[in-house]
Amino acid sequence: MRFRLQLALLACGASLACTAFGYEPATEETLESSGSQLSMPAATDGVLVVTRCTSCAPLSLHASTSTRYFFGRKPVTLKEMTDYLRTHGKAFVGVNYDTKTLALNRVRASVDQ
Repeated sequence: MRFRLQLALLACGASLACTAFGYEPATEETLESSGSQLSMPAATDGVLVVTRCTSCAPLSLHASTSTRYFFGRKPVTLKEMTDYLRTHGKAFVGVNYDTKTLALNRVRASVDQ
């Protein structure tokens, strides 16, 4: 019985700590796509447009200087990513963005080994 009381108090304390520090749930989401479904930004501060399905409305995500691009775990430039996806339309791509601001955080593409 004492263990249950301690566990209940611990859970209550954890929930209060989250409230006291202004905890907000994460706002980042990941879209899974293929390279052919993406229109890459033309510049560092451009817009990435992703069409998730034929009946879905396109989603515009705003790139910035803090947006990162990766081949697997290897960081690459926007130009390298754009060039690769232009010739590898079937490549699997993960697009991470902020759901509140639609800021583009990361683009990660699978690459042929």
